[in-house]
Amino acid sequence: MSLMLSVLLLTKRERTISDIILSAYITASALTLIFGYLEILNRSFGYTHPLLINISVPFIMLLGPAQWLYVNSLISPNFLLKRRYLLLLIPFIAVFLLLFAGDYSISQQERVAIAMDESFKDSLIFPIIMALIAISNIGYTVWGLSLLRVYRKRLKSYFSTTEKIDLRWLSFLLKWALICYTSISFLYMVDSIYGFMPYNSLQIIGYTIASLFVIVLGVFGLREGDLFAYRRRDLPQLDRESHKYEKEDEVFVKKLLSYMKCEKPYLNSEITLSSLGSSLSVSPDYLSQIINGTLNMNFFDFINHYRIEEFKSLCKNPANRNYTIIALAYDSGFNSKATFNRVFKKSTGTTPSEYYRSVSLS
Repeated sequence: MSLMLSVLLLTKRERTISDIILSAYITASALTLIFGYLEILNRSFGYTHPLLINISVPFIMLLGPAQWLYVNSLISPNFLLKRRYLLLLIPFIAVFLLLFAGDYSISQQERVAIAMDESFKDSLIFPIIMALIAISNIGYTVWGLSLLRVYRKRLKSYFSTTEKIDLRWLSFLLKWALICYTSISFLYMVDSIYGFMPYNSLQIIGYTIASLFVIVLGVFGLREGDLFAYRRRDLPQLDRESHKYEKEDEVFVKKLLSYMKCEKPYLNSEITLSSLGSSLSVSPDYLSQIINGTLNMNFFDFINHYRIEEFKSLCKNPANRNYTIIALAYDSGFNSKATFNRVFKKSTGTTPSEYYRSVSLS
C-alpha cells in the first residue's frame, strides 16, 4: 500500500515538490517495513539468511528527517531542495556505521548466535541506537509540530479564512505520531531494563504502528494537493524590521477604517492581505505593519472583528428572523461554520445561538 501511494503521488497530473518529498518518505517507509518483515520472517525460520539480521534499523533513521522535510515543503510556498538538506542523512550513516562495527562486520555464525539469545541487548551499541531512533522520531515530530504552530499563527497575518490551508489534519497526525513514537520508545527502554518482551514482539508492535501512520499520512497527503496553488501571490516576504510610526500612518489608518465601514470588503469570504492592500493602493508589507503595529491585531482578527459586528447587526434586524444563524454568518463574510463559532465565542464570550436568542427576546 505504501508503494502504491508513492506511485500515485509521483504520477499526479499537477505534481508538486511536496508530493515528491512525501513519495520519498513513503518509499523509505516501505523499504523499512519490507526489511522489517523480512527480519521477522527470517527469525521465524531460524535465521536461514543471516544477512537479513538488523537490515531495517538504519532505514528508520530516514523517516524523521523525511517527515520534517515534508512539513517544511508544505508550509513554505517557495520551498526548494538545497544541498544542506543532505546533512539529514547523518543519523542514517551514523547508525549504519555503528551496526557495521558491532554486527555487520562479524561472522554470520556469531550474528545468528547473538540474535537467537538476544545478547545484543546487553551490548553498548543497542541502547545507543535505540536512543538515536527515539531522539530522531520524537525530535523531528516535535520540531514539525513547532513549525506548524508558527505557520498557522503566521497565516493569520495574511488571510481572513484559514480553514483550508491551516494543515490541521497534519498537526493532528503528528500529535498521534508523537504519542505512538513516545510509547514505542518507552516500551523499548523498559524492556532493555527488565527484559519482559521478546525482541520479535517489540518489532511487530513498532512496525504495525509505523504502517498505520504512513498509510494515513499518504492518503491525506495525496488528497491535500498544492496548498499554495492559488495563494502564492498572497504570501509576501514581509519586512521584519520594526516600522516607525509617522504622520502619514495616522491618515492611512483613518482611510482604512473608513473603507472597512463604507465598502465592507470583509463580506468577501476570500479576502486576503494582498487583495485588501491592492484596493487601498498600498503594499501588503505596509498594510500588515499598520494592522499589527498600530491597530495591535493580526489580519485574521481584524477582518473577523468586522464580520462579527456585521453578524450582530443582522441578528438585531427583525427582517432577518426567518434566516438561520449560519445563513447570517455566511452573509457576514464567514465561509466556515467551525471558524465562525470559534471566533465568535472567543470575541464575545457567548455562542452565536446564545447571542441570537438574547437579541430575539429583547
